[in-house]
Order: sequence, then structure tokens, then C-alpha cells
Amino acid sequence: MSLEQVTYDLDEVEGLSDEELYQRLYESWWVSNGKLEVWGKIQNGRDFVDRKNPTRLFEIKSLQTGLEAEYPINARFPMSKGIFVSFKSVEELFDIEDGSFVSCELTLAPREEREKHENPFECNVKVSSVRRLVKLPKYTANDIIIGDENIFLDNAVYDLHYQNVRSKIDSEESALRERLEREVSSLNGQISLHQNQLKQTQDELSQKNNVLSETIEKFYKLEGEHSEWQQKIALQKKMEEAMSKKIERLQAYVESKARFLKSFEFLDDEYFDSFVGSCSGSERKGEIISFSQALDSSYADAVSYIQTHLKERDVLYPRYIIENYLTLIRTNDLIILAGDSGSGKTNLVQSFAKAIGGVSKIIPVKPNWTSSEDLLGYYNPLEKKYLATPFLEALNEAKQNPNIPYFICLDEMNLARVEYYFADFLSKLEERNEQPTIQLYSDDEAAHVLAELKGVVSIISNAQEKFSKNGIVDFVALMQDEEINAEIKRAFGFSDKDSLIKYHGDIRRMLAGVLGTPSSITIPANVRIIGAINIDETTHYLSPKILDRAHVMKFRSPLLTDWDAIFDEIDSYGLDDVTLPLVFDIAELGERAPYPKFERSNDFCEFFTTLNREVFDLLGVEFGMRTIRQGLNYVNLFSDVNDNKSLAINNFILHKVLPKFTFDGDKQVGDYSKAELVSRVFLPRLESLLDNQAEIAAEFSCTKSVERLVKTAESNDGVVNYWA
Repeated sequence: MSLEQVTYDLDEVEGLSDEELYQRLYESWWVSNGKLEVWGKIQNGRDFVDRKNPTRLFEIKSLQTGLEAEYPINARFPMSKGIFVSFKSVEELFDIEDGSFVSCELTLAPREEREKHENPFECNVKVSSVRRLVKLPKYTANDIIIGDENIFLDNAVYDLHYQNVRSKIDSEESALRERLEREVSSLNGQISLHQNQLKQTQDELSQKNNVLSETIEKFYKLEGEHSEWQQKIALQKKMEEAMSKKIERLQAYVESKARFLKSFEFLDDEYFDSFVGSCSGSERKGEIISFSQALDSSYADAVSYIQTHLKERDVLYPRYIIENYLTLIRTNDLIILAGDSGSGKTNLVQSFAKAIGGVSKIIPVKPNWTSSEDLLGYYNPLEKKYLATPFLEALNEAKQNPNIPYFICLDEMNLARVEYYFADFLSKLEERNEQPTIQLYSDDEAAHVLAELKGVVSIISNAQEKFSKNGIVDFVALMQDEEINAEIKRAFGFSDKDSLIKYHGDIRRMLAGVLGTPSSITIPANVRIIGAINIDETTHYLSPKILDRAHVMKFRSPLLTDWDAIFDEIDSYGLDDVTLPLVFDIAELGERAPYPKFERSNDFCEFFTTLNREVFDLLGVEFGMRTIRQGLNYVNLFSDVNDNKSLAINNFILHKVLPKFTFDGDKQVGDYSKAELVSRVFLPRLESLLDNQAEIAAEFSCTKSVERLVKTAESNDGVVNYWA
């Protein structure tokens, strides 16, 4: 229905009688039956006494035309603000609810009200005509009409809102599905972690069983059974319950043999407990915050939590350093923290470890270290035992606690030449398909010790019945029995001058050496190796081999730090309770896996391949395929804490490229000197690629670092040296 409403100016209708005004309203609203019948929503006023908020009728439409009713004059109080209803309560008068839709008839308001409001057409609701709507009027616009008991909808409106609701439901279902998928993925990760822990526990138990199998006469048969059990574990996972029972019997057997060795003082309590005790390693104690449960595995939120947690312990680091360090931890690569003494390198290792419920081990490097023996220890053939170092002891401790992250820091790493004592170990760290294993000494040495012990046990076992009859149940009683003492010496081929006690002590030391330090050790998955270096006249520069395999984080004096900026960062997180450590599963701190593949079409690979050809090679800076793949791995992991890819590339250049810049800048290469190649080719390339350098603090910006390199070279006889 298309009807136009007639409107009047005030001077046109002033002085008209009520009958004439009614006639004008009929004509304006297209009324044909002589009644101003309308419908709309009736609502209670909040204060009827002083009439500030009287009961009114809103959303008024004509019953005859369905059009919105408006006064045919420009009034101060249009109908959209409601029409006065002269009673206090909708419920009290009509027994209907506030906000209901009703039909009614309108009458002209008292003349004094119309004059007061300068609206000759002002109407009030005729109270006796009010009726609640139970169905839509004949003429209805395409509006949604909602009552507390009924909902009236036009079909087109219904379809429209149905689609909107349907779309919202679909969106919520999709979000719920994604959340469920994330939770399933997290659960699968936990299951995988537990399976790995179970396998590691089984492997450790197998190793202990193998050691004892070589010391006890009947263990050869048990070794075959144990091998069969391992095959069943690998091929028939459904038989884990049956296998568990077999392992319990095996543990009982091992315990009985261990008790035999302990009773004759071949085993100390420490080693006895390691055989009969739990193999699962210690768990973290006390209250903790779970990374996966409390933070929904968000590494960005983890950075916020850790930074705030450290601040509460008066340890202040900018967010950039926490983001960078956490990402490097997850790469499973060697991390080198470089800076002046007191710049916060070892403090970062220690405080970060505490913040995540881990353990830090600070191993001081000595200037006289020249080989891997200084790092890992060596086997003493005279004492028939391995002399371990604090570094190896830290690895063994980490192995005993596989669920706790260990951060082993070689402090002042470059006091000795790193390539002398660390090269072999560094080569092992390059293994990415599995946890690398280090051979400490020959397996034959351990075999010789165990073979000799086997003979001793055999002699004592053969005489066991006689010992029992005489009440001899330990080594002291055996030594006090002259007859048995003589028999043992005869069996061993000893003379009267030989000391059985001394021989017993030798066997104890040899067995302790074999059990305490096995011939090989696998680097535990919960270990991260970190180096801390100072650069001064007392230290050595890092060789290209070391730099090629490590990530370098450079620190400056904390006195130059913008403390207010750090507090502003932390305040923006809005975190309150950060007293508990934030605990990660070991897999959540990064799993050792092959680096991403090098693909020529990848922008990152293409950019650094071009730089290598046009800059690095000319400068004599070694930059290979592995470095690019390490960069791909770092950039991928960094995206979990910060989605700024430009910042990730900035960090990679600081870690892997600039530390290799040590050369004579005056040397000519083509049309430029090396220093000019850096300032005129390399620097512009970085500035064009990294568009966010203005947002990065100068100390963390690779372009600012390159500018400082060039400027320092000018005052240093043209020598470009990142470490100067």
C-alpha cells in the first residue's frame, strides 16, 4: 500500500474546532470509518506521580493502513516518543504484561495540553478501547513484532532472520569444532608424550636388565625372554597389560639378584635403589600453572606470563628477549649468549629455568680445556672406572628426571678454544632425526668388569648352601669364618698373602664405575645446551664452525635498559596472579626434528640465496644451506610468539649473519671495498625487506647494528668486526 500523509503548518490549523481537527487527522491517516484506530506497544512509566515518565503507547501504526502514524504537523513531541495513556499500570488495569502489543482508539488530548505542546493534533489513548493483540492486523509492514507471549513475523522477515540465526549457529558450530580439534590435537600430543616416556622408561629398564644379566649366571636365559617381551611391545600394543605383568616379574627377579649383591656389599644403597626403585624419574612438586590447560598452549601468552613472573622476582627483561629466547629453546640448537660481564646472560638461564619449573646447571669453563675429555671426562683403566665431569653428571641427572627441563650453561665458554673441547659434542648435536648418543668409553671395558664380577658371584653362589648352614648372610660374616675364607681364596686362586677384603673393594669400585657411568649416554630430550661468552682480550673468538651451528644472542649492559618501557609492556598484559611457575611438557619446549626443506621458490630461501651470492660470498662470510634451513625453522617457531615475520628475519640476521662479520673492510672486491659493499648493497637490501625497523629498539635492530659496524670500522683502520 503506497499512501502519502497530508501535513499542515501550524498557522493553517490554529483556531480550528476539534471536529475540524479530527477531519484533518482522518484525511492525513486515510481513515474512512471516522475512528483513529491504531496498534502498538504499551509500556509502563517509571514515575506516574510527577509524570516524568508516564505510561505510553509506542511504535504506533494505523489498523486500517498498517502505516506508521505521525502527527500531520512538525510537533515538538512526535508520535515516535509515544502517546500518553492515563493510568498507572498496564498489569493493574488490563491484566496484561508490560511491553505487550495492543490495539486502541485515539482521542484528542485536552486543549490545554495541546496548547502547551504547540500541537493541535496531540492525542491520548482512549483507555476503554485498549485490547491486547492476539493476531496481526490485516495491514502489517515488514517489521518484527515481539511480545512476551507471542511473536508475530512476516514471512520474508522470518526467512531473513532465520538465515541470520542459522548463519550464527553455523559459525558457532565451526568455532566449537575448531576448539574440539585443538583439544583433540593437544590430547594426541599428550598421548604421544606419554608413549615416548613409556618407551624411554622401558629402554632404561632394559639397559639396567642387560647390565645385571651379564653379572648373574642365570641372566642369559632372562635376556632372551626380555628380548621377546620387547618384540611383543613393538608388534602387539594390545598386550601391554600382559607385558606389564612380565616386567613386574622381571623387576622381582632383578631385585632378588640385587639384594644378593647388596647382602655381600657389592652394591651400595644408591645403586640398589636405582634397580628396585621407580624408573619414571622425579616429578615437579608443588603448585604449578599448566601451559596447555591454563594458557591453551598459546606461546604468546606464555611470554607475557614469564615476563611478568620474572618482574615479580625483580628480574627485568624486555619482551623481545623472552620471545627470542623461548623460540631458540624450541629449536633444539646450541644457543650462545654474548655480552659483557654482568649483562644478564647466566641470570636469564637461571631465572627462565625457575619460571618454567626447570633446572639450570652452570658449568664454568677452564682456560686449560683442550679436548672433549675436559668436557665429558675419561675412563681410567687403572681404576677401571669412568671419571665424570660436572657436565656429564648434569646430563645423567637430567636423564633421571625426564619430565623436568634442564638448561646446562657453559659459562665463559670461550675462555678455552671452543672448537677444541666442544667440536665432537657439537657434531652430535647436529643429529636431528633422533636424540644423539655419545660414546664415553669402549663397551669392552664394561664387559671385562662384568665378566670378572660374574665369576665372583658364581663362586659365592656355589657356596651359598654352605654359607646358609653356617648362618653367613653377608660379607663380614664370610670374612669371619676361617673355613669359608680359605675356601674362597682357594676358589679365586689367592695365596695367604692376598687380601680378600682388598679384592672385594676393587670389585665394588669397578662395579660402581660401570653402573654409575655406562659406556654411552643418549642426550636426554629434556636438555638444552647454552653457552655464555664474554668478548675481551682474555677470550677466544668463536670459529666459523661454531657460529655455523649456533644462534648468538647479544646482550648489552642492563644499565642501558629502558625500565619504564618494560613496566609498560607488563602492565598492558593485565596479569594478576603470576607467582607459580608456568610448566611445559618437554615436547612443548620443542622436539628434535629435521629442519624444514630448502625450496628455491620460498621467499626466505630466495632472499638469502641472493644475498649469499651478491654479498656474503664476496665478503668471505660462510653461509650455507644448513644456515638457511635453521632460519626457516626459527621463523616458523617465532610465529607462535609474534606474527611479525619481518621481526623474525631481523632476529635471524642478528643470530646467524652478523656474528660472522669479521674482515678487512678496506679490501677491494669488484667495484667496492668490503665496507662499501656492506653499506651500499647489504644495508639497503635489509632496509627494503624489513619495513618495521623503526618499530624495533635500536639495540635489537639488524639495520642499526650494520650501521654501527660500518661506523666502527671507519675508526678502526677499516676493520669490520661484529665483536668489537
